[in-house]
Amino acid sequence: MPRIHSLKKRNPQDSIWPHYPKDDFFRPVRINKKVAGKSTAREFLPCSKAIVPQEMKFVFFQSLERKTVFNLAHKTAIRLLLLAVNDDVFISYAAKDRERVLGLVKRLRSAGVSVWIDQGGIDISALWSQEIVNAIKTCKVMLLSISPQSTESKNVVKELALCSEREKPIIPVYFEPSEIPETMEYQLAGIQRVEYFEDNEDAAFAAILRSLAMRGVAVSSESVKEIQKLDHKPRQTYETNAGEIPKRRNFKFGLTTSFLIALVFAAMLIFWWPKTDTKQIPENTSSSQSEESAQTKEQRSSLAIVPFRNIGPTGENSFLADGMHEEINAMLSMAPNLIVKDGARFKGMSSGVKEIGSSLDVDSILTGTVMQTAGKLRVIVKLIDSKTEANLWANTYDKSEGDFFTIQREIAEQVAQGLSINLNSEYETLINDRQTKNLEAYNLYLEGRLLWNTRDKDKMYQAVEKYELAISKDPQFALGYVGIADCYNMLASYGFSPPRIASPKAKMHLDSALQINDKISELHSSLGWYYWVYEYDFERAEASFRKALNINPSSPEANRWYAQLRSIRFNPDSVEEIERSVALEPNSPITRWVQFKVLIAFSKLQEAKMVADKVWELDPQYVMAHFANIEILYLEGKYDEALKATENAIVSTKEPLYYGIKGFILGQMNRNEEAFVVIDSLRDMSSRTNVSESLLSMIYYAIGDYGKAIEILKESVGNKTFNTFIWDPRIHWTNLHDNADFIKIFSDLGLPLKM
Repeated sequence: MPRIHSLKKRNPQDSIWPHYPKDDFFRPVRINKKVAGKSTAREFLPCSKAIVPQEMKFVFFQSLERKTVFNLAHKTAIRLLLLAVNDDVFISYAAKDRERVLGLVKRLRSAGVSVWIDQGGIDISALWSQEIVNAIKTCKVMLLSISPQSTESKNVVKELALCSEREKPIIPVYFEPSEIPETMEYQLAGIQRVEYFEDNEDAAFAAILRSLAMRGVAVSSESVKEIQKLDHKPRQTYETNAGEIPKRRNFKFGLTTSFLIALVFAAMLIFWWPKTDTKQIPENTSSSQSEESAQTKEQRSSLAIVPFRNIGPTGENSFLADGMHEEINAMLSMAPNLIVKDGARFKGMSSGVKEIGSSLDVDSILTGTVMQTAGKLRVIVKLIDSKTEANLWANTYDKSEGDFFTIQREIAEQVAQGLSINLNSEYETLINDRQTKNLEAYNLYLEGRLLWNTRDKDKMYQAVEKYELAISKDPQFALGYVGIADCYNMLASYGFSPPRIASPKAKMHLDSALQINDKISELHSSLGWYYWVYEYDFERAEASFRKALNINPSSPEANRWYAQLRSIRFNPDSVEEIERSVALEPNSPITRWVQFKVLIAFSKLQEAKMVADKVWELDPQYVMAHFANIEILYLEGKYDEALKATENAIVSTKEPLYYGIKGFILGQMNRNEEAFVVIDSLRDMSSRTNVSESLLSMIYYAIGDYGKAIEILKESVGNKTFNTFIWDPRIHWTNLHDNADFIKIFSDLGLPLKM
């Protein structure tokens, strides 16, 4: 035990220090420097115990009944001082964990972190209830020590509840494996933890520092630099000024004499406080689940957004509610370390949270309601844990209609924060700049988006009109131009419009959007499609898709189209890529049809057959729903059934595509006369609607006229009507794999002939 020396006792009459009554339990001590190595200001903190250097154990303050030291400010002044000190981090722990917790506290303070901790242990802190409440109220973050002891502590549970009620960020720090009791389960649902185990303390400490800094806690500049080295990128959101150590205390100045006296005492402490070297953050930071994602493979949170319910006046359209879902989906999809899945199929359904979460395989569900009346807007939003059904976060927004876009941004930002996701300034710029500020233009955009997603010819032309109206309301609405381009891209690709007419229109509108805002994922997705389908510039197309995915990793179109393009280049990674797209939109018939085609490209017939059934199940009205079933039957050699299915498709859709497939199957069945009748029908149809030359080349190949088939195939490539993805000659024209002209067509395109 170190020796404890009394300081020279001052005469109360000659000193500013008032005389203490004998019953006061506060008494500072001074540690012998020869024993302790050096003295710190914490030796003089008015607590039941003082922290001393590591070489020593705890020293209880001497009672006034024993040998006195010198008198401090009276008790009221001390309490005022304590209430004036706002520490950034509040630590809750059980008394039995004191030794390890105080070791962590010492490391945190060495890193410049301002920490409030009850030195006596939470279980014997009855005298400090007022200070505890104040410390929780003024802190920025709570570090909650988790151990078998703390989870049984009623006082720890109370502190956790207080922090949760005040919406303080909570970082659970596990000192050893522990089960979370029901009394804590609600507050800790969905919150990432740090495992501060004895064999991994250095890695965990680095993770704790980074998590604190992400939540606005001041960290010493040396520690910040170490964090940056670990992340391989700067984190400006929590850096202090260069060379500046963050302040340990923030003081609120009052006018009472007692309070001023307390401040003088605090100044003396600061003067005596020695400089300490900050610790370097260890290289390994994988202990925290959230920090592991930054260092190794990202462990990302997953979220599904269920369409918001419109609870406004009966008969009102639900575009505001739909728009809230659409745009928040897009905004959160751009958040780092977050996988966002579309819960659109649950619109209007009474499915429970657990059912939705299980169906979409997500950690949490975002849902809400929108009520619009008399120019006012009320939006109620809930973020719910899909496993426990506990509310992770909820809020109500009462604003005017003009604040619609502000509400969207606030929801996206607050949900991300609720999931402990750090949003940098670049993300804020992305979501602020992508939308129009004109509500009418936005509603028109949403209407166009719904029409475009049908892939119906007439509805896509209607979508163009909606987008054009949106642009007339706001000429700087970049997404409106992208919407028009998307329509023309699909009209050309589905054979509804000649590519030489539709595709240049798409490019013109994409160029307009680029001049307004080149940081929109949808814009680069649409550019990628144009470069692929019209210019056959596959490298440039892939680069555009990658740029789109860099902006928004959860973009359905970017993921889907990227997988499509790579599949026609026989890149095996496309199988995994389309699975990622399906995970985002498991019930999109368009995505499922693309999955079907990718599987066909790699001869995965049985898997493709199951997906074909899924396409039909999801939407039998989808123009390509018939196609998947027909191609499966053909590849299985069931020509009669394939022909019957094709004739049904012709009756249902009247699309030239199915006439071409019918002629091809007839030729394969040696029913050439009937195949020629189909050729005549297609030529007649071409005077009234767009008919791709590639459909005719299919039939000529099937009836054995290979020369004519190759000649027309060349024409379709030159006219930009050739679409390898829909009916790939490399798969179905097996008799021409050794034909020089056939090989040259694909060589000139830059496509491999075989896998």
